[in-house]
Amino acid sequence: MKACGIIVEYNPFHNGHSYHLQQSKKQTESDIIVAVMSGNFLQRGEPAILSKWDRTRTALMGGADLVIELPYLFAVSPAPVFAQSSVILLNEMGVDAVCFGSESGNMDTFYHTISELEKQKTLYDDSFRSYIKQGHSYPKASSLAAGALSLGDQALDLSKPNNILGIEYVKSILSHQFPIRPETIKRIGAAYHDDQITAHKIASATAIRKTLLESEKIDITMIDEAVPGYTRDILIKHLKESGTFTTWENLYPLLRYKLLSSTPEQLRELYETEEGLEHRLRSVITGANHFHEFMSALKTKRYTWTRLQRMCLHILHNVNKRAAAEWISQKPPYIRILGMSDEGQQYLKTRKNEVNVPIVSTVSQHNHPMLELEQRVSSIYYAGYPQSVLTKKIKEEYSTPPLRYDRSRGLFQ
Repeated sequence: MKACGIIVEYNPFHNGHSYHLQQSKKQTESDIIVAVMSGNFLQRGEPAILSKWDRTRTALMGGADLVIELPYLFAVSPAPVFAQSSVILLNEMGVDAVCFGSESGNMDTFYHTISELEKQKTLYDDSFRSYIKQGHSYPKASSLAAGALSLGDQALDLSKPNNILGIEYVKSILSHQFPIRPETIKRIGAAYHDDQITAHKIASATAIRKTLLESEKIDITMIDEAVPGYTRDILIKHLKESGTFTTWENLYPLLRYKLLSSTPEQLRELYETEEGLEHRLRSVITGANHFHEFMSALKTKRYTWTRLQRMCLHILHNVNKRAAAEWISQKPPYIRILGMSDEGQQYLKTRKNEVNVPIVSTVSQHNHPMLELEQRVSSIYYAGYPQSVLTKKIKEEYSTPPLRYDRSRGLFQ
């Protein structure tokens, strides 16, 4: 069986995701799609509005055949780590191609830019360090440093978010010499950061979340045109059961307690709390009643909102700096299966004896510090839910086997 890998968050699954998934399978002439998906917390340092299990359901219904989880520490990381760990997992799964969406839509621009950046590495590094010293954030300094070089007419626009992730996927495949063919599909419809749903049926996930979360009263019908029917139904079911979506505002009381009850020395031991930020955190938290107010006061030119959100997540989850750095420096230590179709299960059987790490179907049957962290992370994710739902969800994380989807009948087993 020929497999295509995709790297996703689905927050939530919308029409643009459906287009990408179907086009990936068609363009790569693959039999199945293997999706690496972030868990309950995402690359920009924020909680997903639906749990990993609900998002796995939408992925399978949308056409994915096998959904595996990108562990928390890798999922909540800058683009190079996020991309490399995802590609490593897909290589373990034996995919023939990785297909990603991009603003460019042209693989030649990726190869050209990587080649030119390598040729001009010394100039790039010097320029990058100069921009960092001027107080620019890492992503901004990277973009400015690349823009300062003579990369030619075919250069990739590295100010675009999907291009940035895409080039990291390609660099990882090339540097590891994986037998994987990178391919890209041009992003259509709304841009990544567009925050309004228009008449176009492909809106950004940002616009969909904003419509849902910032309305005076949550009304799922407001996003009907932008998502498949099954996403809408799962959102409705989720709201009926839980009454809310997990957001940073829901989690803010927990973060505030953690910051107020910790000493600067204790905060300094947590992952990504660097350069005296522990003092700034404690100073700002006392006067901020809401998460947005807290972040607005905390943010500086040097630190992006995303970088600070990631740090706050690690503080909230009590992630030790030394342990996290050690884990991040290695490849993902296991492959956790979240869901599969019948075809995905058949493909998994062909790979079981080929992978170099354990395949995790049910967490309770395995023991690894990163799996223990995953359970802590999920417990906090559900903290804003009603008590009866919270207890059920925490147990679900520990004991749920992979979801099984019968595509021919359109049913989960």
